[in-house]
Amino acid sequence: MSTRRVTTTAVATALTALALGASAAHAAAPTDPQAAGQQPLSIMKVPQALDVAGRPLQDVPVLVADTGLDLDHPDIASRLYALPAPVPAPDADGVGNLGNVSAGAAGWDLIGTDAPSALKPDADPSDPAGGSGHGTAVAGVLGAAWNNGQGGAGVAPNARFVALRTCWDGDQCYQSVQAPAIDWAADRGARVASFSWLSGPLEDGLRDAIKKHPQTLFVTIPSGNGGAYDADPEDPEPCNLDSPNVLCVSTSAPDDGLDCGAYGPGSVDVAVPTQNSITTTNGGGFGPTGCATSYAAPTAAGVATILFGIDPTASAADVKAAIVDSARKVPAWQGKSVSGGVVDAQAAVLLFQQRRGIAPGTGGGGGTGTTTKDTTKPVLTAKRRGRVTRTVVPLSIRVSETARIRMTIEKRFVGRKSFGKCRPENASNRRKPSCVTWNAQRVQTVPFQSPATGVAPKGARSFDLRLVDGTKKALPRGLYRVSVQATDNAGNASVVRRVTFRKTR
Repeated sequence: MSTRRVTTTAVATALTALALGASAAHAAAPTDPQAAGQQPLSIMKVPQALDVAGRPLQDVPVLVADTGLDLDHPDIASRLYALPAPVPAPDADGVGNLGNVSAGAAGWDLIGTDAPSALKPDADPSDPAGGSGHGTAVAGVLGAAWNNGQGGAGVAPNARFVALRTCWDGDQCYQSVQAPAIDWAADRGARVASFSWLSGPLEDGLRDAIKKHPQTLFVTIPSGNGGAYDADPEDPEPCNLDSPNVLCVSTSAPDDGLDCGAYGPGSVDVAVPTQNSITTTNGGGFGPTGCATSYAAPTAAGVATILFGIDPTASAADVKAAIVDSARKVPAWQGKSVSGGVVDAQAAVLLFQQRRGIAPGTGGGGGTGTTTKDTTKPVLTAKRRGRVTRTVVPLSIRVSETARIRMTIEKRFVGRKSFGKCRPENASNRRKPSCVTWNAQRVQTVPFQSPATGVAPKGARSFDLRLVDGTKKALPRGLYRVSVQATDNAGNASVVRRVTFRKTR
């Protein structure tokens, strides 16, 4: 890892000027009941960072490669990625024939529960009940939901978890499993991958997976929690890769001093605080955090997720450089890391925006800056791509930016207009004017983003919309239409497009 420091006097001066012009109010501070006591959010100035974000944050797919997630947790369930269409499952054994991950699923379990005698993959990436809950805890640090009236808040309110279970308890994380997980998540648009376990000497497969996805920032740690020591003589991987898409982080104490993790300017880019916060626990609960390098990786990954949310076209190198170059210098870390300091989320946002040519906001809350408010409606097209079957209507949808797609199946109804409504014909209204209306049968909402970048799709995406009602009962024969509308992350809605079809069986 390079120890060259690129923060110049000119950059520092510009950051100071931008900070002086930024709003002092923290409109973006989370309102969750335990959020006010989350010390790391305060130390890193996360609410202030969101206040000065120059545009609404885009949702960013992230991978927490760990023991799984509590998919039903109130602070995680609403932040899960949803697969737009079925794709082959990630295959850690290389044997194939695992089937597809279903549309709408958050991810996959690559390993199964028999640790570690054999891999038994399945469709459930849940953090097992009765286990350590390690994956749920580290994910909550990165991106637990904001402002939902429960627990605390994660660093990044815009994280979308690609749920891949890759580790058993006790840091049993086979590298041969992580490589296909990385490939699958990156292909789904994951821009950030957080590793809270020690990999040791890298196997070729894992090293190649990291290098193969330069658009993804890999956030990792140089040590466990044994106390502060110089990691440079050990030259830990992947911290020593000197790669623009690897960010290596350690722990800083509440007073900015060294803490339970290792240091070294050849092993650590920057430090982050992990003590005295709140995170998610298995079973829907919440618990406190202490000093743990496991929490350091997702903390820094959360800041990276915010930056990608400001400009998803940025590279992993752009995001890493903004975090390292803007770190707040502190005496304890001088000469002990590349940055010589602790992550400052507000300074990182300001520097990132300066380098990307984005004007800072003035306190929009949740990253909605007032200077460059997004008012552009998504451009949407929708058409049928094949024959309608008894169970599905195949659709091809194209949208100009990351958005959520709302698809409503409606059935054509012909009746008589009576008392202002279109009602079934009967003896009392048969002489009334005829009328036609469309009655909603089912509504489905899915995310729509590029598999490669998470930004604007390069071409149409395919959806097989099931022909069932809200109770999953098959729809009867008749004339139907699908009304499709896209809503982007700024709340702008597209024109409604409609696709009409007849169900004959």
